[in-house]
Amino acid sequence: MTGCINTDPAQSLVETYAERTSRAIDVDIDLTLNKTSELYPTLPDRRDRAKTVTPITEGLIDVLDLKECGLIDLIAQRNTSLGKLAGGSQRLIYELEFMPKVRDCQSLLTGNVERAEVLERVKEINRIKINNWPKQIWNSLYTSPEMEQHFSLGATPLPPDADHSNVELMLTMQRFVEIAETHTDKTWQTPSFANELERDYETLYRSNFGSEWLASMALLTQVLEQTSEAINQRLNDRPICFNQRQNQKSEILWNVFMKFYVNSLQPYIAQIERSGRQWSDLHQTINASLNLPQNQWLDIYTHSEGLVWSRYLKAREKHTQSWQNLLDQCGLRPGSE
Repeated sequence: MTGCINTDPAQSLVETYAERTSRAIDVDIDLTLNKTSELYPTLPDRRDRAKTVTPITEGLIDVLDLKECGLIDLIAQRNTSLGKLAGGSQRLIYELEFMPKVRDCQSLLTGNVERAEVLERVKEINRIKINNWPKQIWNSLYTSPEMEQHFSLGATPLPPDADHSNVELMLTMQRFVEIAETHTDKTWQTPSFANELERDYETLYRSNFGSEWLASMALLTQVLEQTSEAINQRLNDRPICFNQRQNQKSEILWNVFMKFYVNSLQPYIAQIERSGRQWSDLHQTINASLNLPQNQWLDIYTHSEGLVWSRYLKAREKHTQSWQNLLDQCGLRPGSE
């Protein structure tokens, strides 16, 4: 009855696959699909994800009110009430513009004896900014509401036969990769796309890909685990074929394998893996570039050895092996003679 009233196309797909496999192997598969939140831990509180940055005192920043450094407008912007309450995107845009100018200001003042004292204060500002930079990038992205929703565990799975390429979202993530990589470049300049970052945050906001992908991984992991368990139960029972001799039952088995696994479930698996791998790799590239400690929660969701991927890959491998053993019993294993 659950399959009859379910309107989620991804869940319908896996339920149909489990039901047809159950009939073919004569083993009941009481498919139990727990919620995503029952498989994976919830996102830590924002304060636990945020990195502590060193503040720059008002007196120290005032020294940069120098015409020759071209920082007057930026400092004025920062000192407005709006600037002090700016969100993650605005803070990131500000720093992308401010930091190269501070570095240039230091170069400009170097060697100027009359500005020696000011130079030392500029050096201190630059040092603090450089130390804060990876933390600032991290906070601007991974404590933002726009990114948080991608790690929500309440979404429905991505639908089969849909375009999961998410070109715009992946391009947005690639820009954050480029920003993260500035951490190891001492001569980086303000990226040409800096003033367009608000649109990138909007792209994150308009997409639910991350949360839907996690729901898809939870769904696939469970159906692969439970189906392979049923197949192994049949393998330990009376064989479908004796001495690899095919029969009417093996013909049904082969039809189910081809129609409901190879031509139905497997394409969905490939879609979820392909788009999910791209999404996960971009997060891991950002994480590696920033090289900040205590980001285990991100690894749980996106690292190949984290909970989401490792449990899924283990389930997929076991499921593949179970089908191979079953088909081999009837001389039907692909590639066998």
